[in-house]
Amino acid sequence: MARSALFSSSVLSSAASGMRLPTLQVTLGFVAACGGDREVWRRRWMRVAGVTDSDAAANGRHRGAPVNTKRPLAHQKMPSPAQLPLRPCGYVDRRSELDRLCRAPAATPVVITGPTWACGSDFAMHYAHRIAEDMVDGQLYADFGPLSGTVSDAEYVLDGFLRALRLSADHLPGSVDQRAGLYRSILADSRLLVLLDNVRDEQQIRPLLAESRHSVTVVTSRTPLLGLGDVRRVRLKALPRVDSVAAITSALPERAEAEPRECDRLAGLCCDLPLALDIALRRLIARPDLSLGRANAALAEPGRALNWLSIGDVSLREALDSAYRELGEAARTLLTRIARLPAHRDLGTSTHEKYELAEELVEAGLLRHGGRSGTYRMERLVRAFTVAAQETRDERTVPPPRIDVPV
Repeated sequence: MARSALFSSSVLSSAASGMRLPTLQVTLGFVAACGGDREVWRRRWMRVAGVTDSDAAANGRHRGAPVNTKRPLAHQKMPSPAQLPLRPCGYVDRRSELDRLCRAPAATPVVITGPTWACGSDFAMHYAHRIAEDMVDGQLYADFGPLSGTVSDAEYVLDGFLRALRLSADHLPGSVDQRAGLYRSILADSRLLVLLDNVRDEQQIRPLLAESRHSVTVVTSRTPLLGLGDVRRVRLKALPRVDSVAAITSALPERAEAEPRECDRLAGLCCDLPLALDIALRRLIARPDLSLGRANAALAEPGRALNWLSIGDVSLREALDSAYRELGEAARTLLTRIARLPAHRDLGTSTHEKYELAEELVEAGLLRHGGRSGTYRMERLVRAFTVAAQETRDERTVPPPRIDVPV
């Protein structure tokens, strides 16, 4: 068909998808390849497009180009998909990083990674909402967190996306590869925003990735997904102290002015972790009577800090526990040993095996690189969590007392 119509396969596939009215040239290419009457189909096309012969002639004279009624999906009868969840309303702003990402070209997929406390999904959602207005053909969203982490995840999401793009089940190709090809053709010929959230491994999303001049695909994951090539990577870390203090000052201007020294102390007690800082600010905003000094007094006690950094269904403890449960047993053992060492010291690694385990902990957000190469340090909140987690495990492993029951 492509050889006969003299158009590329991707252009013909997109034209046949039913997503939009093909250009007159592509339509006549199909007609010629199928042996149809070009003039009959030209008139049909003009009627559907709402274009008269005089309009077509004027278009050609004034623009020197053939008629092209390539319309965005939003102008069709059915609504375009608008699947993005609500814009996050947190109090921690990564404005400089967001500005850099928005200025960069997005022809290749963007992969945003970082530990759970880095709030990567919120950052991606801010980015998605900022550029959504330019994506006139709609927004697609899939959360891979509840999914199982297999190739079937991609098939399930792919079918959902194609249906959201108004393709009925009767018109979907039979194989997953063919459906993925159709999906990529639509991306190439549209302005779509696609957000793939909480991805665990590469195979979940590989069939959903494509290079496009106009569409934008954004991926979030705790892991770096190094198996994916030709992607733009954004790694989120703890905030610089100046940004942490700026967030506190912006959210609590009166209290920050009254207690300027306590702003820096609050940022330090939250270890500059975006999630911890956001929870703390939410609690303070909900309690106008609570001074920064009193809040810091609660955060300074290791036993109270993690309990205090919890509000509603958002909890730093849960975020750290989620990362902890994904560690291997050797990494957990090393983490526990480090947590019992004196605080405020760089931790070196003496063997290659320990180095690899330490890097696993860094990737999980439970260790940070130290001041010198090959050294690491643990934040106080992570230390408090790790000690409590180990104590809980110890309690669970103690065998119950034996009770002899006479019979």
